[in-house]
Amino acid sequence: MRGYGAFIQKEIRENSRNYKFFILGIVFAIVGLLSPLSARFLPELMESLMDENITIILAEPTHIDSWLQFFSNINQIALVAFVLVFSPVMAKEYEKGTFIHMVTKGLPRLTIYGAKLTVLLLSWTTFYLISFLITLAYTVYYFPEGTSDGLFISVGSLYLFGLLIISLLMLSGVLFRNSYAPLLTVGGGVAVLFIGSIFPVIERWSPLQLATRNVEVLRLQSTDPAFTRGVVITLLITVLFTITGGFIFRRKALQ
Repeated sequence: MRGYGAFIQKEIRENSRNYKFFILGIVFAIVGLLSPLSARFLPELMESLMDENITIILAEPTHIDSWLQFFSNINQIALVAFVLVFSPVMAKEYEKGTFIHMVTKGLPRLTIYGAKLTVLLLSWTTFYLISFLITLAYTVYYFPEGTSDGLFISVGSLYLFGLLIISLLMLSGVLFRNSYAPLLTVGGGVAVLFIGSIFPVIERWSPLQLATRNVEVLRLQSTDPAFTRGVVITLLITVLFTITGGFIFRRKALQ
């Protein structure tokens, strides 16, 4: 456990020194801030920019619009930034020969893998929570009539989808020695999910529901069997990717 804790501290120091945490903190904070602000003021901005001879009737924004912006921005901006920043999670260690040095000093491979994974999980949890709390605070301020029913299920499901992406990122980081292959793997994995969702049979079991049906869950304040199946499949695949990555890393040549 001492080696595990020491390696986590080393990872945290490195990610702080190279400004990864700083960059992600800024990105997630901006997402959290812009989501309710854009929902609140975008209709007024659009009205002011339109020609006075053109009349557009816009619905009064609600807390649903704020969370719609939040889910969209997390998917399209924050999660993408997270993957980009952490895509070299294993590649630089392979390149510098750090893994060989650590293993020869007696640090178990699974300890290294577990510590790397833990830092990614802690980072995702922390930054996602920051973004969520900022959005929640401003949403309550601008839309006090909104309800929280269904909110934590919809927000939690997107968090679980992020865990799936992290497990795939770690697995591809173990398999490949450069930082580009994990990006392509994660991008390809998401593309496969989108293609699969074209077919209703696959869509009803797809983990992609956790990233695309959040507003629906928030509006209905409940889930259906298809969404529940998506949660279960996401958890199973996440565990499978995580275990597979650790198994491969234990046996992979480090040179």
